[in-house]
Amino acid sequence: ASKSKFDPLKQLKRNDIRFEDKFVLVYYKWSKTNQHTNKVTWVPICPVRDERFNIKKYLKMLFSIVKVPSDAPLFSFDDKNSHSRYSLIRLLDQCVFQTGLPLADYSWHSFRRGAAVFAFELGLADSAVQLLGDWSSPAFKNYLEFAFIKKVSVAESISKNFKSHVKQL
Repeated sequence: ASKSKFDPLKQLKRNDIRFEDKFVLVYYKWSKTNQHTNKVTWVPICPVRDERFNIKKYLKMLFSIVKVPSDAPLFSFDDKNSHSRYSLIRLLDQCVFQTGLPLADYSWHSFRRGAAVFAFELGLADSAVQLLGDWSSPAFKNYLEFAFIKKVSVAESISKNFKSHVKQL
C-alpha cells in the first residue's frame, strides 16, 4: 500500500507500539466496536513461553531491520510502501496453505474468535472474554464451541451430584 492509502486512525503506526518490561502495548484507536473513535485503548500483549510466538522479539527485529519514521505504518517495508490489509491476508493465507490446513477454515476474524474461545476454555468470566476481544455485546458466545472433554466433565458432575440432589427432594 502506498502512504496515500494509509489511514492512521484505522491502521497501526510504529508509534502505536510501546515496549514495556513485561509486555508490549498496542495502541488502537479504531475497531469494529469503536468506529467513531470514541475511545482509545492500549492492549497489553504478554509474552508466551514458546519463542516462536514472541511478539516483542519480532516487532523489535522489524523495527531494527526496517528503518522508517515513528509515524509510518507498522508493517512498512520501506519509506514509501507498507503492507495493506489485503497483502497481509494473502501472507496469512500462504502460511495456512503451507501447513496443509484448509484455507476456508481461517480468516483474520479467526484470531479474535479464537482468542475468545481460548479465553473461555481457560475459565475466564464472560466479562473478561468480552473485555479481551472488545466485544460490545455478548455476541462472542455465538463462537464458543465446547470441547467434547468439557461436555464429559459437565455430564460427570451432574451424575455425581444427582443422588445427593434427589435425596433432598
